[in-house]
Amino acid sequence: MDSARPAIPILLYHKIGSPPRGARLPGHYVSSRLFARHLDYLLRRGYTTISLLDLSPAGDRHPSIRRPVVITFDDGYRCLHEHALPALCERRMSATIFLVMSGIDGSNVWEQAVGDVPEPMLGLREIEEMREQGLEFGSHTLSHAHLTLVSEAEARREISESRLAFEQALGERCRAFAYPYGEWNGRVREMVQQAGYDVACTTVRAAALPGDDPMALPRINIRRYNVVPRFAYKLWRAEQVRR
Repeated sequence: MDSARPAIPILLYHKIGSPPRGARLPGHYVSSRLFARHLDYLLRRGYTTISLLDLSPAGDRHPSIRRPVVITFDDGYRCLHEHALPALCERRMSATIFLVMSGIDGSNVWEQAVGDVPEPMLGLREIEEMREQGLEFGSHTLSHAHLTLVSEAEARREISESRLAFEQALGERCRAFAYPYGEWNGRVREMVQQAGYDVACTTVRAAALPGDDPMALPRINIRRYNVVPRFAYKLWRAEQVRR
């Protein structure tokens, strides 16, 4: 791997906190203490958070940053305001949160539909507070849809109308997108690009490189059981994939 083109880990989290009784995917809950340890590990190892939008064609490549890293959260749970925001602010680190637009000020209805426990989602007040602290937001569709399984018309609606809903609610251009469930293909990728997004995230397990397809950026999925040594190994392994 060329040292002039450092691998850029894009970390994927979902929920910060303890899983409630009955949670179907307890692995999605990273404790606030472990999350803080992850952030401290990154700082000790010389990583600096950059914006996901820096990986867009028009983004800032930050040539002076030796070890860039991007932190992302899917879905937009309210626990991020309580647990993730203070940890990030304390360390002056940035992140991007992908919002399920129908969930704002509501709950995780797409998870409840398959038997999961109710979880409160971020409201506009919390989102605005997080924006004021430098966090960025993107779209995760209207309803957390399976974009490769629904009709083309429905997929286009989920992608384009979530962007419009985002811009109406937040009053800024929506430039970033994440594929729900990590499900995407060439057809869905083109829809996202045509809808006007600048970057889109997958769940392909690898670190990103400058010059990667901005509509198909890989990410490293971080789970509840990723204690610091395992977290460190995941970072190392993701970077090795790109050698």
